Amino acid sequence: MKPSRTPLLPLLLALALSTAAHAAPDPRFNIQVFRPSGAPQDLVMVTQSRPLSHLSVSAGPYFSYSLNPLSLVPKDGDLGSISLVGNRLQLDVMAMVGLFDWAEVGVDLPLVMLQGGQNLEVIGTEGPVESFALGDLRLMAKVAVPGFRRSAEGHGWGAALTLNVSFPTGVQEAFAGDGELTWAPGLVLDYRFESGILLAFNGGFWKRPDIIFSGTQLGDMAPFGLGTEVPLLRGSGITALGMVNGAFGLKKAPGQERQIPAELLIGLRWYSSLGVTFTFGGGLGCGCSLASPNLSFFTSIIWVPAKTREWEAIERFKEPPEPPPPPVDPDNDGVIGERDRCPNLEGPVENAGCPDTDADSDGVVDRIDKCPDVPQGKRGRDGCPLARKSGNKIVILEQVNFVTDQDVILSESLPVLEEVARVMEENPEMDRILVEGHTDSRAGDQYNLELSQRRARSVKNYLIESGVAAERVCSQGFGRSMPKYDNDTEEGRALNRRVEFTIQPPSDGPRPPCPDDVEAASKKKGGKKPAPAKPAAPPAKKP
Repeated sequence: MKPSRTPLLPLLLALALSTAAHAAPDPRFNIQVFRPSGAPQDLVMVTQSRPLSHLSVSAGPYFSYSLNPLSLVPKDGDLGSISLVGNRLQLDVMAMVGLFDWAEVGVDLPLVMLQGGQNLEVIGTEGPVESFALGDLRLMAKVAVPGFRRSAEGHGWGAALTLNVSFPTGVQEAFAGDGELTWAPGLVLDYRFESGILLAFNGGFWKRPDIIFSGTQLGDMAPFGLGTEVPLLRGSGITALGMVNGAFGLKKAPGQERQIPAELLIGLRWYSSLGVTFTFGGGLGCGCSLASPNLSFFTSIIWVPAKTREWEAIERFKEPPEPPPPPVDPDNDGVIGERDRCPNLEGPVENAGCPDTDADSDGVVDRIDKCPDVPQGKRGRDGCPLARKSGNKIVILEQVNFVTDQDVILSESLPVLEEVARVMEENPEMDRILVEGHTDSRAGDQYNLELSQRRARSVKNYLIESGVAAERVCSQGFGRSMPKYDNDTEEGRALNRRVEFTIQPPSDGPRPPCPDDVEAASKKKGGKKPAPAKPAAPPAKKP
């Protein structure tokens, strides 16, 4: 037969039931897993990092009830489990005091108020377990880690070092003491969110005596705990608690399953404005150790004197976080803070909160005006006129289109040419412009050259008919010799079929003849046609 809390981990009895009563009794140990903390904001079994405020005190009782914390389950035979300790009601009387806002010390006096079980003859003692017993007196200490000391209402990371020392005041025969001094250093690491949610982790080492109880070796352990506190009604001080706590057995006999007493606990807490913190809850044991009960319940009443620094700290924690300040928007344009480049002038979001401007007064604001210095006019778009002067060019927004393979200008392109005539009229300093005709790469060189010449001449004639002085307009065809786009795509070929307007530089002497006039004169004399102009060679690349 083995001691266990469930049949999941059966424990062999050291001797058969018929002879066990005459065997020497096994040394006993403290089966109490529930070792709470007495600070009002600690998570019952899981400590949080913040010490009590300086010279503030807290005190009160913790009541805990556990079901079947210690049972023996026979390995063979028809016998059922034997509950050595079938139930236990324990009272922990606790008191804590804070020192310098950096540390706290406390004391826990455990009292087994009531417990019962079956006959202990199977472990060498006649009769049931003692009903009332004193437990091991426990001293507690906590010191915040520099750089990780967090206020009660603060948020962020926190860390602390802890130490628990238990003195052998408990009745070992009643499973209420370990029989010698035990101690447990530990580390607390936690994080408090701005919402008030707390996540806390505890870990450490627990020095305990080495004993063998009914064939199971017990000794040093590594306690652990993970807990959370979630505000439900923060202004009223009501929160929910959840935690997993236990200890990992560091020693075991060969072939023996490792002892890991652990519990899952949940609870509710109320931080009252009277300085009293009420906590109650319960949970389940994992069934993986001698001292892991099937079921447990707890409740506590921790008192902090009113108007003390700790009471004030808890009241600050209960206050919900201050709402963020209202957005800074003095001009009420919806653009907030640093994003508003003109905080005192109303403007659209698209213009970073600044008023829209329209430098050319064409009704198209500058941030979307592609030609902010030139009025759009009646026929333009995107803030640009259909034709405008730019450098040594008259730039047009739309292509001049012709009937396919002809030099007849389509009516849809006449408004563009009328705008070119307007630009020339408004800029008399333009001595002369050259109307350039270009084609794509389809068909032969000679065909494209002649087509481009005819088309350029048609544009020239239309400009003269529109009122432009004949001596201010020349034309020349370049065929397919000066492509700007890829002739391998339909889009590129369409863009290469174009008319351009190049502003000729003024001449100090007599104006040179137009290329088309030279060509016409050459044909009249029967001379050789001049070769079409070619683009200048690109500069040589540096090696």
